[in-house]
Amino acid sequence: MAKSSPLGYLLVAVGGGVIGFLAAQAITLNIPSELAPDSQADRDIAESSRLAGLERVTLGERLRGEVTSVSALNGNDGSRFERYVIALDEDDLVEVSLAGALQGVVALYDDQLQLLGSAGVLRQRIEQSGDYMLVVSGADAQSYGPFTLESRRLELSDTDTLALDTPLDSWLQSDERDYTFTIEEAGMYDIDMRSDEFDAYLVLEGPNGYYREDDDSAGNLNARIADFLAPGDYQVTARSAYGDGEGVFTLALTPRELPSDIQLRNAGELTPGESLNGWYSGESLTYELTLDETSSVTLDMRSSDFDTYLELEGNGVALSDDDGAGGTDSRITEQLLPGTYTVTARGYSHTASGLFELSTRAEPSEGEPQL
Repeated sequence: MAKSSPLGYLLVAVGGGVIGFLAAQAITLNIPSELAPDSQADRDIAESSRLAGLERVTLGERLRGEVTSVSALNGNDGSRFERYVIALDEDDLVEVSLAGALQGVVALYDDQLQLLGSAGVLRQRIEQSGDYMLVVSGADAQSYGPFTLESRRLELSDTDTLALDTPLDSWLQSDERDYTFTIEEAGMYDIDMRSDEFDAYLVLEGPNGYYREDDDSAGNLNARIADFLAPGDYQVTARSAYGDGEGVFTLALTPRELPSDIQLRNAGELTPGESLNGWYSGESLTYELTLDETSSVTLDMRSSDFDTYLELEGNGVALSDDDGAGGTDSRITEQLLPGTYTVTARGYSHTASGLFELSTRAEPSEGEPQL
């Protein structure tokens, strides 16, 4: 009875507009059983043949190539691709980037043709030394052109101590990383976690039960905790928002110097036509607004540090807003009767912190407001 030989393989690119994966499908060949590779040595030779004949890329060197109409065809979407082989070492963290006129992605496969990852800039930790396959693919059937493929070994920090003004690069492997730091001088500080590969999330714990956490305050799924920190020892936990992220991230601790013309007001009277700056640290800040006549009032709360939230109460009025000013900024606009009102400024999340601006506008208006 004939056996299916692993020596014959058809590479089929599938996965829509980009490379999803390469399926290695064994072609049934009528090879006598006595010639089929039964020994482990024969199987090793068969497996190595999957990458045989491919142009070799050296880690750290630049490769120029081109996807043309004669490049290998992705039968699923009509895109074309080029394949290369690269030797990688165990525990290396490698980065492979694609640049040039070609609109496409680069994908990395092991010698079993299992997809490890694909992106315009691909980063991957290598679990076993050996040869791997790189595939450069056009984004669709109309994507052709020259490209430049660059690869490098990333040098990551293995420290668990975060130092002031010394950003560190590290790798998250579907878990969390803990770092410690010491604040010598009380003041305002930023802790930033940034990644192009997953949704960053920060948790900060410190003296006297101090606790803060943040998801997206640095924008683009990056995390930032900005707060006034007392002297003492702190622990910051870096993780992904949903616990399943993997990739490179940068963590930084920096002092925040407020502009000399900024004075913080965390309570007091609001004056129409004026703005004030406050600092939110997880506890609501309250202000008073007094109107001498019926007025159309607009309150704006803006911050680049956190998602703001405004509340207005008094004279039978109870209003609130999250994102009415656009982005994550807040706005309340309402016609109000004469009297005194309480304005509460806080974050949408009680674990957020940072600098904000609160402005008040009031224009006399006729008629009675609808309560």
